[in-house]
Amino acid sequence: MREMKVCFVAAQLFLIFMTCFDALIAETMGDESNHTAKISGKPEIVFDEKVYDFGKIYIGEIVEHGFKFKNQGSGELIITSVKSSCGCTAALVSKSNLFKGEDGEVKVKFNPGRFIGRVSKSVTVNSNDPENSTYKLTITGEIVEEVCVNPRQINFGMIRKGDSCARNIEIKTTPELDIEIKKVESPNPYIFITQNKTSAKNVYNYLVSIEKYDYIGKFKGIIFIYTSSSRQERIDVPFSGEIIGDVTFYPEILSFGNIKKNQHVNRTLIINFVNKDVKIEKIEAEPSIIHYAVSDLNTSSKKIDIKLDKDTVAGKITGSLKIYTNSVIQPVIHIPINGEVKG
Repeated sequence: MREMKVCFVAAQLFLIFMTCFDALIAETMGDESNHTAKISGKPEIVFDEKVYDFGKIYIGEIVEHGFKFKNQGSGELIITSVKSSCGCTAALVSKSNLFKGEDGEVKVKFNPGRFIGRVSKSVTVNSNDPENSTYKLTITGEIVEEVCVNPRQINFGMIRKGDSCARNIEIKTTPELDIEIKKVESPNPYIFITQNKTSAKNVYNYLVSIEKYDYIGKFKGIIFIYTSSSRQERIDVPFSGEIIGDVTFYPEILSFGNIKKNQHVNRTLIINFVNKDVKIEKIEAEPSIIHYAVSDLNTSSKKIDIKLDKDTVAGKITGSLKIYTNSVIQPVIHIPINGEVKG
């Protein structure tokens, strides 16, 4: 009798276990079925807006905006990449994988840098949405300056040695911001800056001149404008030009580059006489493997053809062409020559 009771209890326990096991299997299969449906369905990316206008953006101000989106499809949405149209725009997605009904955001940050005026930049969102795999977002705005400088760079052009040259700079500030121009200067000792009087309160005029430059050749530098603006505390205005003497020439360096042995290669030097009274008195070529021939281009220019010995040995070429003239400020013109002969 006792053995029958034990068997009866064991049978009941086995029945309860099987019932619970079947329920667990059914629940697990249901969860897997729902998860498979989430993944295998069709995703659909939908943004609240495609275009956002920042309005006015001041230079020096970094702005950002979040484009909100949602997965309105039945399958899992996967954001594969977010790319901006230029380095001034950065974009970051809040979440790369979204199931049905989940929300996300693409945060776009824009740095105007040196842009001025109306701008439009784009951000491309790539996903596994079969209908809209590439989604284009656009940000726009008008970049304005609290302090406007005209011109943004100065070109003095060609100046005869001993002469001076001047250019004007106009600085305008936004009237309602009451910005002050504190100082305008350049570290170049040959640049002189003087302020001219103007009738307008928010307009400043400066005369920038270069005087008594001691060297012949190209020059460049920067003019610094210091203001009371928190966004544009300093504005840099680059300048450039060239001081010329009685003679100009091109190129400044004669290079044969890499050439093969016994290869015939010619180089040409153009000499222009700014002062028509200047003449070439003598030319020296070093080393002796360098040969030249002079001919007239026109009444104020000459052409010098330079070539190497046909039997020049392999190795580096280091030399120069010295042109002696009757010019007081350019008695000797030195033109370096380089190259390499491959054996």
